[in-house]
Amino acid sequence: MNENLAAEENLGTIRGLFERATIYRGIAARVALVGGTLSILTASAIFVNDEVTRFLDRPVRPREFAFAWLDILLLTVILSALFLWRAARDNADVFGSVRMKLALRVIAPSVLIPAAFTGWFFGSGYLGAAELDVVAVWIAFYGLLLLSTAIFAPRSIATLGWAFLLTGLAVPLLADKIDNWTGSAPTVLMGVTFGVYHLVFAALNWRRIAETKTNSSTDFTD
Repeated sequence: MNENLAAEENLGTIRGLFERATIYRGIAARVALVGGTLSILTASAIFVNDEVTRFLDRPVRPREFAFAWLDILLLTVILSALFLWRAARDNADVFGSVRMKLALRVIAPSVLIPAAFTGWFFGSGYLGAAELDVVAVWIAFYGLLLLSTAIFAPRSIATLGWAFLLTGLAVPLLADKIDNWTGSAPTVLMGVTFGVYHLVFAALNWRRIAETKTNSSTDFTD
């Protein structure tokens, strides 16, 4: 009996997430625009310093490379939380609701391996010039994270997830060619995926922001 009740509650929570898909699409578009822009700027700065002119008087070191991208991650997570908090406030909803907790439980497994791999990279992996390895893990598991939300997220987010996942899986095939063309495969891959992919997503979904403003008063009610 308790299992049936829990299942019904989960279904109700998922239904609530699904009904708010328009709002989440608008938030995702905003975050993608900012995150994509920051990623393009970061990748460009690293590429110019390492391959064009050394404005830092030295190449970007492996751990500096990782720290730069983790800073972008932190900023986008904070921005996402602020947008979600604002949407909840404006629609008399509760920030940190059951819906949000369920979403966090869904995506949590996709964070464990990249977190552990990143910890290894900062500990000793950076000594082996493993930037490409950590980049491949970040790209592939970010794709898995997005795909894990497919049951309640807009279809466009799942499409973005497939783009990241397939790119991450293709890194072993693409890395040498990209390195021959540009001299910096890890930087180019991060700029293309977290930069260009996110900007394309934002552009394709930007009109949803207007729909969010129009429909938010009804979409966020239980």
